[in-house]
Amino acid sequence: MKNKSKLKKIREKKAGTATVTKEWLYMNPNSITVAEIENALEGMDGIETEIWKEAGVLEVEVPEHHSMDIEEIAVDLKDEYANAYLKEHDIHALFAVTIDTENYAFMQKIMQKIIAGAGGFFCGDTEDFTPVVKE
Repeated sequence: MKNKSKLKKIREKKAGTATVTKEWLYMNPNSITVAEIENALEGMDGIETEIWKEAGVLEVEVPEHHSMDIEEIAVDLKDEYANAYLKEHDIHALFAVTIDTENYAFMQKIMQKIIAGAGGFFCGDTEDFTPVVKE
């Protein structure tokens, strides 16, 4: 059974339908807050936002019960390679982002709106920080 599952994943990847990562990082060279990210989303149709101040979390609700959670985290990924990546890109604000992969196209629009309004970029919370969403 394991081999069938692995074979299916290989076929999906070759066909270009590999699953999208649910966990992302939002990196910004400026020291920004979740409130500034929320401001960057101002005027975007089809979303509602809510900040949980005590937790440093911005929740973005989108149609059909999908959401994106953006949580402020320390600019220290506790890994030599990862921290070198942060230093190389001069990152001063770091956020853990969880998206609903069923509505990935709309999630990308939200990412692009944040980048356009607040700068920075999104990357997969993976070993090699891919995929990357930039302006």
